[in-house]
Amino acid sequence: MKNRSKKLLFMLMLTCSVALFATGCDKLKKEPETESETQTESETQTEPPTESETQTESETQPRELTVDEEKAQETEFDTFRTVYAADDINVRTAPGQDGEIFDSFDQGESIMVIGETPNWYVVDLEDYEDHGYVSKQFVSDQEVAPKTEEERAQIANGTASSGNGETTPVSSDNGTSSVDSEFGVEMYAESFQIQATAGANMRQAPAQDGEIINTIASGTNVTAIGYTDRWYKVEYDGTVGYVNKNLFATE
Repeated sequence: MKNRSKKLLFMLMLTCSVALFATGCDKLKKEPETESETQTESETQTEPPTESETQTESETQPRELTVDEEKAQETEFDTFRTVYAADDINVRTAPGQDGEIFDSFDQGESIMVIGETPNWYVVDLEDYEDHGYVSKQFVSDQEVAPKTEEERAQIANGTASSGNGETTPVSSDNGTSSVDSEFGVEMYAESFQIQATAGANMRQAPAQDGEIINTIASGTNVTAIGYTDRWYKVEYDGTVGYVNKNLFATE
């Protein structure tokens, strides 16, 4: 009887030991799992943003280049290329809006380009020893239809669209216009002849971004009827417009 009681007591102690051991193992298994989950969550919250996320908008937008920067990146083509004027465009002495205008192309004319900068094409001109520059934004790789006579007439009469959907009169019956008032154009008491010393554009307004309404070949005489500090108001071929003084000489 005593031996049986000892045996039962031994079995009870063994069972308790096994239960305690199993509980401890489960606890050990769960604790690393909880630590791993906490660590992952913490790492996710503190992970630094990537370079692309912190990059500012100004760093991704191209900036306008100076003439020197354009020329520093100028390259020459191995062979000549032919492109087309997508509008009436100016040929300048330098790759920038400050470059002097010394020739122009009518919409649809073919242009021989021999090199490029980031924003300008270098063009070869038959009548000039030096090369010129035309803005890439006004050039097309595909052929472009020239402006019709009707479109040219509308521009000459000041009724053609100026690109923003508005129309601007060139002149009124008394020789003045709203353009004259806006730009401070003075009228000469008597008109006189001036001569183009290079190819020149006649514009709707005395400004470099004025709509081109006609072109004047080198050596052509036109009648000066008004002026600003940098522009002549002229009559030519039945049209009234404005030309750059630097491209004309008095007779």
